Amino acid sequence: MSGTVQGVFHAAISVPDMTHAVAYYRDLLGLRVTFDDHHDPAAISALFGVPDPRMHAVVVGCPDGSEIELVEWEQPRGRPIVPREPRDAGILSVNLRVTGIEDLVARLAAGGYPSSSGIVPQTLPDGGVIKVAICPAPGGVTIILVELPEGRAGL
Repeated sequence: MSGTVQGVFHAAISVPDMTHAVAYYRDLLGLRVTFDDHHDPAAISALFGVPDPRMHAVVVGCPDGSEIELVEWEQPRGRPIVPREPRDAGILSVNLRVTGIEDLVARLAAGGYPSSSGIVPQTLPDGGVIKVAICPAPGGVTIILVELPEGRAGL
């Protein structure tokens, strides 16, 4: 069938400060920067209807090849972050599949981003148990770390 979705290309997260965002995703989470540049202003203007934009983009990659794009609107500057509740409509979180969740949660806390939930075991319908932790990220983003049982690739 033509015209079908083949997969998720990447999530894009608008951040208020690229320096802090890169330090979080690269230095604390350990993701690799694979792209760091400014997007074509004419294309960004046509896509978003913003005159004379300047958008800095940094793509960070996971070991499995998946990516997250961080964007900072340098011109015009974005509006202040509006706090959201988990029950609000919209994107709830970016969930990352991890190993060594205890060490990762400790590293985030030491970097100034303590988990709001701690590490919570969650039993799945088939009896499998995953470990989950909710962590803040720059720009008001919620990151959920998920450690699957060994040998399991998904829920």
